[in-house]
Amino acid sequence: MDAPDELPPPPPPAFDFTAGGIPPRPAILAHAPTIMPNPFAAVPVPVPQSSFSQQTESSQDPEPDSEDNSNSEHDESEDEEPRPSRWTPIIEDKSEPCADELAYIASREEHSAMDHAYWEKETFFELKDPELVPLESGRIDWLVEGVNGTKENPNNEVCMRSPIVRIAGLDWQIKFYPKGNQSEYLSVYLECVTMLSPDYAETEEFIDPPFPFLKGTEQTKKRRSVAAQISVVMYNPAEPRVYEVQTEAHQFHKKQADYGWLYFTRYPRYDFHVRQHTQRQAILRDDKLAFKAYIRVIQDPTGSMWEHSGRLPDQITSVTGLRPFTKSLQYIASAVPLLHFAPFRKFVQDLEPNTRVAQWLQPLLLKMYTRKRSANYGSPGTVFEGDVMEMLWKISIAFHESYDGEKQAMWHALVGRFHAEGGSACGTNRLNTKDYPSIQAAVNAHPKIIECPQLLTLELQRHEHDKKARKWQKLTNKVQVDDHIEVNGVRYTLFAFITHCGHITSSRYNTYVRPRGIGKGWYGYQDALVTRLTEKQARDRHSGLSANDGLPRTPDEKIENGYDSPFSEFHEPRSEVTCAVMYVCDNIADDTFNAPSVEMWVPPCLIKPEQLTLALAPDQLPKTAIHERFPDLPAAMSDRTEVDTPEPESQADDLAASISRAAGADTPEPVLMDGEDTIMRDADDSSIYSIETLDAIPTTSDNDLEKGTVAWLGRAYYEGHWRDRLYHGGGHLISTNGDEYLGRFHNGLQHGYGKMIYAGTGDIYEGEWAEGRHHGKGKLTEDATKNVFEGSWKEGRKHGEFVLKGNVTEEDKSQCTICYDREITTAFYDCGHVVACRECASVIENCPVCRRRVVARLQLYGVKLLAG
Repeated sequence: MDAPDELPPPPPPAFDFTAGGIPPRPAILAHAPTIMPNPFAAVPVPVPQSSFSQQTESSQDPEPDSEDNSNSEHDESEDEEPRPSRWTPIIEDKSEPCADELAYIASREEHSAMDHAYWEKETFFELKDPELVPLESGRIDWLVEGVNGTKENPNNEVCMRSPIVRIAGLDWQIKFYPKGNQSEYLSVYLECVTMLSPDYAETEEFIDPPFPFLKGTEQTKKRRSVAAQISVVMYNPAEPRVYEVQTEAHQFHKKQADYGWLYFTRYPRYDFHVRQHTQRQAILRDDKLAFKAYIRVIQDPTGSMWEHSGRLPDQITSVTGLRPFTKSLQYIASAVPLLHFAPFRKFVQDLEPNTRVAQWLQPLLLKMYTRKRSANYGSPGTVFEGDVMEMLWKISIAFHESYDGEKQAMWHALVGRFHAEGGSACGTNRLNTKDYPSIQAAVNAHPKIIECPQLLTLELQRHEHDKKARKWQKLTNKVQVDDHIEVNGVRYTLFAFITHCGHITSSRYNTYVRPRGIGKGWYGYQDALVTRLTEKQARDRHSGLSANDGLPRTPDEKIENGYDSPFSEFHEPRSEVTCAVMYVCDNIADDTFNAPSVEMWVPPCLIKPEQLTLALAPDQLPKTAIHERFPDLPAAMSDRTEVDTPEPESQADDLAASISRAAGADTPEPVLMDGEDTIMRDADDSSIYSIETLDAIPTTSDNDLEKGTVAWLGRAYYEGHWRDRLYHGGGHLISTNGDEYLGRFHNGLQHGYGKMIYAGTGDIYEGEWAEGRHHGKGKLTEDATKNVFEGSWKEGRKHGEFVLKGNVTEEDKSQCTICYDREITTAFYDCGHVVACRECASVIENCPVCRRRVVARLQLYGVKLLAG
């Protein structure tokens, strides 16, 4: 090792921790560095206060409400003059590797900072999405001289900037913090200079928004942004094989016009100038550093790829044009695609407001129109158990209870009945997508006629009960979701699909809507998120797993199958799969996909009957009560302008303010989510289809009981008789834990004669029940031992005389000799006999083996005891 030319100067004063906060712990050295005198030897290594994990960030001011502002630092060079600081010389490390180290370096793959083709390949990774199109790429070359400076001419620059290079119509430059951006590491950023110009507009108008705006209210503006793949190589200009490099991809916009690395180097500034192991030279020689930045601008239709600025609700809305909801539960996932369907939206507007359905759907529609959030936004609300198709069925029930036959006919024509006996492909009539690889193939093979409303909803088979394993399984097989299908001669185009997330019993569902048609983008509603997605991102990732998709997955596959945007969370494909699809009829597809960007509607909650006056000509009045005569409707919000006296401008402002206040109310939870099972009644062959609830308590005769089926995803399966929404009479129940019962019920519990197969043990009980427990004569067959216990039971326990058939096993020997029910766990003191469980031992005064008095009882753990 070469010795230094001279001794180092006296060390500077100790690090001032008040100047920039306590810096994080330096990165752990991968190899031992070459030992050199350290001019900063007196600078203590700071003690960390947080994990050294966030290394990439913007150097700009954080947004006021940003969730990620803990690491964002202000660029001080933009607001104040450079602060003079005490200059400290850096002793140049002129050491070189020895022969052994050179041989080791030569044995490894080595690249030069001048190898542009290599770094472009590393930076411009393959996009693997036809909608993400590279526009233009370029490079910034920059030589920095006087990184530290001299005593006479010290470098006091807080931030140094490279020359500007124009790429894809935008100006770009490198920002270099030689003393770190309030850190002990060199900091480097790439900045889009054009976005900092006052002439660069931060937002623009939405063209063909995914959901229309409400006429007369403030319209959300779309954020302007640019996606780019970037990398920066910092190297020794005399030896370009010595370098530091960082690679990323980012969505640049006016509030985050730069992006980079607070900790650009592996070593802090007080070690940076020292040659490290495997380096041919120190990276800093002759007080010079060189930079190369590679930039490729991508045409990103989503506007959110590689987003790093958090996921604030306002920002989500400015990117997607849609309002997020705190929780993506089944009642949100079911209503959102319906309200995106323009004919249904108009149908909801015209509903009388004094019904359960209108009181839920109309406020929800107003929130989607205005994009407003309540003061309680972020509260999780109530989590209901249930399936999204079950929720659609409950909405249908509530609607039929509230409206007459004409409205019911309109409902059926728009969205269907959501009833298996009424022709809907749901519940027990769902599509067999386990055996058929596509929606069209499953439709063609469907045994029953499927009704064809304007918006067709089809449920996929995503669960089954494994009889052998005795448990419910979530089916994640790949199903091709066709863009176009034909059902009973009617052609349809894909409009939306709903995915089920997590475990089979989860009530979390995500909705994906394509409101503008094929090629116009998907929008995914998730927990507190709305994401704009490409076709590949939306559909390929949620169609399920093909036969050759097995574990483990490679890191590259995980990146490909996950989301790159914080606007949508990562879900493994096996946990989030499509469970329902919605298709719009082709004869109204053009009107649906080309709905107006602005719609007119006055929420009925703002119409006061005592203030109704003639605002419209009598022949223009609609038939429904919602749009009746009202003075608050300004000309700006109405296409009907036959009014004798123009409305004052103040009334328009008042109405807009009223709409804003109404939209700011809490998102309502549907009152029909009562937590009880809703019966999908079986229709008699001789009867017409009807939807009813069980309000009356019928007689106990099975002929007088309701008969129906519950077969929703993630819920217990039941087929049989009901009374007052409880299992009552004969029925077949498969619980969510896999237990299967066939027999009699009374008020929701097993009662009478029945047979139960227990999923946990495989044991089978056949006999009499009372209030959900074994009671009376019965036979229990143990699956593990094949022993058969036949006798009497009382309140779930063996009682009275019995006959036991079978062989004595090790398992039997471990059972208590008193109750023959629990395992032996207790020893008697002082005789030492071990024959009883804890419960039985507690009531025994004399040992049943030796008849000696029991002095004490010892509880035994961790061993399996056998009776002698």
